[in-house]
Amino acid sequence: MLRRACLLLGTLLLALVAIAPTAAAYPEPVLTTDRAGDPSVVETLNGRILVTTGPLVRRARWDPGEGWEWIRPALRRLPRWAKDDDVWAADLARVGDQWVLYYAARVRGLGKGRRCIGVATAPTAYDDFRPVDARPLVCHARADTPLAHDTVPNTPGLPRRGVIDPSYFVDGDGTPYLLYKTDGVPSSIRMLPLGPRGLGPAAGATSSELVRADWVMENPVILLRGGFYHLFTSEDIWSKCSYRTVWRRSTDLATWPARPRRVLLSRETTDGLCGPGGADVLVVDGRPLMYFHGWVREGTTTPPDPPFVAGGRGPAARRVLYGAQLRFTDDVPGIARYLGQ
Repeated sequence: MLRRACLLLGTLLLALVAIAPTAAAYPEPVLTTDRAGDPSVVETLNGRILVTTGPLVRRARWDPGEGWEWIRPALRRLPRWAKDDDVWAADLARVGDQWVLYYAARVRGLGKGRRCIGVATAPTAYDDFRPVDARPLVCHARADTPLAHDTVPNTPGLPRRGVIDPSYFVDGDGTPYLLYKTDGVPSSIRMLPLGPRGLGPAAGATSSELVRADWVMENPVILLRGGFYHLFTSEDIWSKCSYRTVWRRSTDLATWPARPRRVLLSRETTDGLCGPGGADVLVVDGRPLMYFHGWVREGTTTPPDPPFVAGGRGPAARRVLYGAQLRFTDDVPGIARYLGQ
């Protein structure tokens, strides 16, 4: 009887396990209350600030023990040369005694939806940022705007569709740079030496091409660590689950290999996330953190399954914020753990 009872109990437990819902293997997002495409995260004395793609630059704050909370948009208004308030992939940085916001705004003269890079300033990361109206920081010369500080040259083989994805970087010797992408395919990542205030090029400086690809390559971020420059970019189409974050390494800031490159974040490496890209790196107490976006079904934290294309016939979805702590093994980055797990 005892053996029979044990067998029955074991059968019942197996049945319960079979019908019980299983926990998702993929990471959980850290902010889901609204859209968070193309995140940029900075550390301030009062916590962290996030800016993302959206009207007048969407913005949220994070306080220890309080979590994330959306606050008013970062920009008070767009500059006079911008077409509307549809702003992509802003980057926020502390430069000297002020905060500087770099962003890509739509302009006239380059075709539908094409953009130039502008700049705005504020005394703190929580204040309203005032745009610099005089002219764009970076743009093609044929845009219907005042002539930009850095005009992208008519490089053979590259489309002239505008510039997006600004990213601020300070080298080990204190020299500031702005990275950006020339829009279209082939894609290229360019670098502009900046003046000390970060509002224009260094004296006599123009941008130079770092790397070019025959595929979509965007969202450049550089991390200097262990004697190497690590370049993170996003590849493929931003609206699909195949969007991913890749990595290159170089000992020379001005020289980057097109190949080899390694995949850091993808649907496969994250156990099922959809389109993990738009990544930004924040170093806190020597620990590199990576914030990135991914698609989830509207009203859930469940990633859609491929073939998914945002705005297509698939499920309603939006990009939300994920976070991870990076680890470096033999100067190769990997995921140590996901934030919020």
